[in-house]
Amino acid sequence: MMLKHLFIYLFALTLTAAAAEPEVIPIQVRENLRIVYQVTDDAQHEGVNKGLFYARKLINTYQKHGIAADQVHLHLVYHGTGIAAVVNDEARKRLGAEAANPNGDILAELIKRGVQIELCENTMQQKGVKPTELMAGVKLVVGAFPRLIDLQLQGFAYIKFE
Repeated sequence: MMLKHLFIYLFALTLTAAAAEPEVIPIQVRENLRIVYQVTDDAQHEGVNKGLFYARKLINTYQKHGIAADQVHLHLVYHGTGIAAVVNDEARKRLGAEAANPNGDILAELIKRGVQIELCENTMQQKGVKPTELMAGVKLVVGAFPRLIDLQLQGFAYIKFE
């Protein structure tokens, strides 16, 4: 009888431990990771553009789990009011932003780490922004939607930031 009680106690303890600590599903794809973020707004998170913030967080997560930087192919495609995140202070002010561009350091860090920061040329023209007003390292694409389509057809996972 005592053995039966011990078994019940151990079984209950196992269930309690399992409920307290859920299983963490590991990263399964560990090479040739292809991700594209569509960034349509200059929304801030912890003092920088939300898309840039989560791009750094994603790369750091992969790095923490032993995934080599050269296996992560990340593109951020900016358009719409997101343009304010990737232009100099003068252009930001003209676009209606109240503060100087807080994204210089994180943008430079991400570019150095291999992230492609891309801006829709149509948005740039519509907003009256000159190529010389872009932050260093920002690349132009003919259009945000053709670029997003191209990348998705090449197998890139799509994430939208607003």
